[in-house]
This record gives sequence, structure tokens and C-alpha cells, in this order.
Amino acid sequence: MPKTPASYPNFALPCDPRLTQAALDFRRRHAPALTSARYLGGINVTAWLYVDRTGARQVQVNPNITIDELIRQFGPAETPDAEVGIHSEMRAGEWFRLHPRFRVLQIFSERIPCPKMCAPMLRAYFPGVPWYYYYDRRSWLGPNGSLIKHPAEVLKTVYSL
Repeated sequence: MPKTPASYPNFALPCDPRLTQAALDFRRRHAPALTSARYLGGINVTAWLYVDRTGARQVQVNPNITIDELIRQFGPAETPDAEVGIHSEMRAGEWFRLHPRFRVLQIFSERIPCPKMCAPMLRAYFPGVPWYYYYDRRSWLGPNGSLIKHPAEVLKTVYSL
């Protein structure tokens, strides 16, 4: 069983354990498994708890789409600043935009949603919905600004891999 994630806001109710388990299960079921340091560091998985039309609680899981994957599929971007992957939170947000009858209850993302795109989108379109996460880069910066722990190291620990 994965460890309990941190929450935003910090006074939110505990994260539904189905979310972290769904993210881990997604990593294990993928071919190849997304449990190596390379994939733990390069892929962020998000799992959202929602209520469907019948009142049943369901989980929607989405990984990010890496820039390498986009380049393989579409070729390089016209400018280097346009070479950005598609964040897992944005993919999930779009899925829920296309399914407006579903009500989101909790959002889990292995990494805290980015402050430039994902966090503002979540605040705007899913206000009041708590977020849960394992890795916040700001928590792992050393005194000289260098990174003390990378996402793969933290995820290996919380998932007991």
C-alpha cells in the first residue's frame, strides 16, 4: 500500500487511498512498467476521484505526455521554448471538461501541480477540490539551490519499490 501523500490545503481530509493505489497500479500495468528510475523521474501520474452520473465514486488516471513522445509523434517544435510536454493534470482537466456531469472530489498527482499552468487551472476550474501529492521540488532544494532529492527517489520510497 502506498504511503499517505501531503495535501493542499494542509487541513484537507485524508486522501482516498484508491487514488495512490490507482497511480501505482497504472505504473505497474503499463508495458513496459513505469517503475524504473527513468520512468519514475520522467512520467507524472495523476488520479482523480469523482462521482459519476449514478452517484458511484470512480477514479480517472492520466500520465503526462513527455516532450520526447511528442517529438517522436509530431517532430520538433518550431522554437525550443515550445518544446513542452503535456502535463498529467492538464490531460485530466480536459477529460473532465469533456465529461461535465462528473463531479471531482479529490485530485492526486505524484508531483505537486506546477505553479505556472496546472495550479492556476485547478484553482479556476476545480475550486475547493483538495490536491494530494508526494513530491514538491521546493521541499528538496539545498542551501545553494541544488536539488537534494529527485522525484524518482521519493516515489521509490512512497511506493515501496
